[in-house]
Amino acid sequence: MWPSYELSPSNIHWDKNTPQGRFLKLLVNKIGQVPDVWYCDTMDMPHLHHLKKYFSGTLIIYCWWDPARDLLVQHLDDMDLHVILITSDVDYAGVHAKQTVIPWQYQYGFHMDLIQPSRPAKFTIGNRFLCMMRNHKSERIQFLQHLWSNGLLDNHISYLGQVNTEDNGREARTIDSILRPQYFIDSEFTQCLEPKFEQWCAQNLPLVLPNDNTQNEERNTDFYTVGNIDWYDQTDYSVVLETYWAKTQFLTEKSFKPIIAQHPFINMGNNTAQLLARLGFDIFEDLVDYTATSTLDRIDQFQSVTFDIDPCRLANNLINMHELRQSAIEEQHHLVVRLEDSLAN
Repeated sequence: MWPSYELSPSNIHWDKNTPQGRFLKLLVNKIGQVPDVWYCDTMDMPHLHHLKKYFSGTLIIYCWWDPARDLLVQHLDDMDLHVILITSDVDYAGVHAKQTVIPWQYQYGFHMDLIQPSRPAKFTIGNRFLCMMRNHKSERIQFLQHLWSNGLLDNHISYLGQVNTEDNGREARTIDSILRPQYFIDSEFTQCLEPKFEQWCAQNLPLVLPNDNTQNEERNTDFYTVGNIDWYDQTDYSVVLETYWAKTQFLTEKSFKPIIAQHPFINMGNNTAQLLARLGFDIFEDLVDYTATSTLDRIDQFQSVTFDIDPCRLANNLINMHELRQSAIEEQHHLVVRLEDSLAN
């Protein structure tokens, strides 16, 4: 009844050249096509209603696009399922007798396969920066206000990614809905905007990057390129506003685009820069202060930086990206062994 979730070639990930597809093939080659064992990721998981009504056995969720929240543990008592989560954050996934959590560390390396190769950006020294933040979130509009109120928007930024007032890739948004205070679980933060800034937004949003050919990508998000390399050539560094600013540390394609483009960067999120450092990347701590802990402090303490550095540091980051990819490949084989043991028990 649900072949697209079976542990078999009928699964929707089987023919995809993605981390999910690669891992699925490893599983099937190792343990075979096991009945009543289902496989999905966080972005295509069956609806909770369907899981409760139609599924039984074991559900494997390979959490690559997003870490696993504790959402499922609130419903497992009503399901005839045991769930195995393969995720980056064990604690974030919650605890339940019917849930097994297998952690991963290096799967971020597969962004090297998804993001198309790029020539290096032109290395320049100055204070213009690229900040791509198409989809609206509270901390992003707050950051935009910080730039506006400190004169950074006019003087120190070349391009600002689209804050879309028509379709942010998930639902239609009017300018009023963007400016209205909202709480986002990813950041545990609600924006607080000045009236004059709200007036500026109403008159100026959206801000659109020139020659942006990614508007029709999946979910209106460009997972697969660095964007237009000209954007990097005409700026001196990138400011990355990551997805998660609270509860968990997680890296998305946003963090790896400037690395693949060999562009200096400041990475803002919930200790996401520190996570990059633990994975072996140069986060330019000699120039950037990453000591702020709260969302508002991270925003308020942002200031323009001059990246007067040896460009070899950027090339070394790209080398580390290749090494991280190899670690991701090796880790998947270890994850399959762990998963086989979990299924046997």
